[in-house]
Amino acid sequence: MKRIEFSLFFKTNLFLTICLFLLFLTNNVQYTFVEFVVLVMASISSATILYLLLYILLFIFTFFERFIIYFSAVLFAIVNIGLVLDFLIFRLYKFHINAMVLNILMSPDAMNSIEIGFFPLLVLAIIFGLLLYFEIYLIKKLYTNTFAKKEFLNKKLNTIIIMPLILIVLIEKFTYGLSSLFGKYEMVSKFKVIPLYQPLTFSRVAAKYFDYKPEIELKNTVSTKTDLNYPLKKIEFKKDINKFNILIVMSDALRNSILNNKTAPNVEEFKKESIIFNNHHSGGNATRFGIFSMIYGINSTYWFSFLNANKGPVVFDVLKQLNYNIDIVSSTSTNWPEFRRTCYVNVQDSIKDTFSGKPWEKDQQNTFYTLNRIDSYSKENPFFTFVFFDAPHGYSFPKTHNIFNVKKENINYITATKGSTEIKSAKARYKNAVHYNDKLFGDIIKKLKDKNLYDNTMIIFTSDHGQEFYEYGFFGHNSSFSKAQTNSPLIIKLPKGFDFKINSNILTSHNDIVPTILSLIGVKNESKDYSNGFNLFDNDFKRDFVFSSNWNNNAIITNDKTYIFSNLPNKMFKNEIRDTKTYNKLKGIKVDSKKVLDIMNENKRFLK
Repeated sequence: MKRIEFSLFFKTNLFLTICLFLLFLTNNVQYTFVEFVVLVMASISSATILYLLLYILLFIFTFFERFIIYFSAVLFAIVNIGLVLDFLIFRLYKFHINAMVLNILMSPDAMNSIEIGFFPLLVLAIIFGLLLYFEIYLIKKLYTNTFAKKEFLNKKLNTIIIMPLILIVLIEKFTYGLSSLFGKYEMVSKFKVIPLYQPLTFSRVAAKYFDYKPEIELKNTVSTKTDLNYPLKKIEFKKDINKFNILIVMSDALRNSILNNKTAPNVEEFKKESIIFNNHHSGGNATRFGIFSMIYGINSTYWFSFLNANKGPVVFDVLKQLNYNIDIVSSTSTNWPEFRRTCYVNVQDSIKDTFSGKPWEKDQQNTFYTLNRIDSYSKENPFFTFVFFDAPHGYSFPKTHNIFNVKKENINYITATKGSTEIKSAKARYKNAVHYNDKLFGDIIKKLKDKNLYDNTMIIFTSDHGQEFYEYGFFGHNSSFSKAQTNSPLIIKLPKGFDFKINSNILTSHNDIVPTILSLIGVKNESKDYSNGFNLFDNDFKRDFVFSSNWNNNAIITNDKTYIFSNLPNKMFKNEIRDTKTYNKLKGIKVDSKKVLDIMNENKRFLK
């Protein structure tokens, strides 16, 4: 027996859902003709794939006559109502429903903080009512028409839509794959407007079977067709500008708790003349997100928008306007992560990252280069120098710095477990690498003093993220938001003439570093015009939480609790609340939805 009613009911709902998917395209009006056509196909494709999955789910019930129609009606109504809600969420926050959004929607406390108003609620109620009425009306029509008419209509629809839908899915998937492969990021970035979009990429196949690796296209200009609104206002200066030198030394994977007189004697000596922030957290637990949050002073969830736009940070615009000599000296390539297309896109002539050898050897060459650059500086022209070391990330050190008596050269991470000899050996290697970087840091400080540049230089010592050795149940970084992985050191030596008293245990973020620098230089704007952070030395500086993220998760970190939300659809309901100090899971604790709402607003501030 042919189930004509179900087939027609299914196709009609697919058409409605396609219309809702297409509605999302109104959230971005800056399309070229080609982009618009491709995104129309991608919207149709996404709806079609969704319904293909629903069909597979529902097929086993088609033997139950009318039951399957009513069951499908409820399911399709839920899908379409969800799309309407997602449309409204995306319109407000520029991202689709995720774990943080669900927390807001399911929390009465959070909803009480949102003043929606009567009219929007009325409109939503009307939309939901219309969707439910549509399902009821469609069922009624299906069972009042003759079988012959329904059979004719079903065959006609099959002829008209099946082959075109297959072609649309194939064309848009190949278009996305080729756009991604050949670096057409402006095109690729537009796809994020489509809910539930599943991309198809060819990068691994091209690299494995054709040895093709796309060249990174370096741009010094920014496309006008972006989803960014950054900065919010033109940067203005006060009458009195302070042109002091700025040196930032960042060591990869350096956790704050590892610093002491044995591992880092030069840093400990440096602390005596500096301001220490012990409760400082990186904006991410991986390099790209940690450096991004520090250089831009904004939440690392913006990484993808800035990457697609090739948009540089405000801090370099300011420094260039004030005629600073800029040096970016990195022991690792700035092509990957894609810092030449984000953080350093407008200062690429100032980058030196072509060192070779083991990580410690690269750090050594990095230091020699930096010392030579300092020799070339003069008191008349201010400099900004950013030095990035890599040795701790690879546990790399010369044999002359084996002060923690490492005997094993190679570590078998497959057999490594908490408390094992392998892990102890890895941590000892890590400490040796930290000690070697400390020696290089000491060389740089000595050079500044020898050149009489030390007093007028703001020196910032920090890291992109930390490193864990199972102290909190995890290893390495990018695996948790424990203090071992996010609590980076932050030590600031101010230039002569500045004097501030700070509580060393206040909660601070990488987002606060750029606003602090620019405020001291003499930028008039409030930090909210270009940052999610604040000037650390403002009299009213206070943070209730910091935000940290990576590819798949977001974390809101307070002094007591850490709230973790997944970006992955399959983990949307698996939020975690952990004790910040111990990183133990907490049960029976509610998420602070007000903080979640604050983060959602921060993460949309610089989007159109």
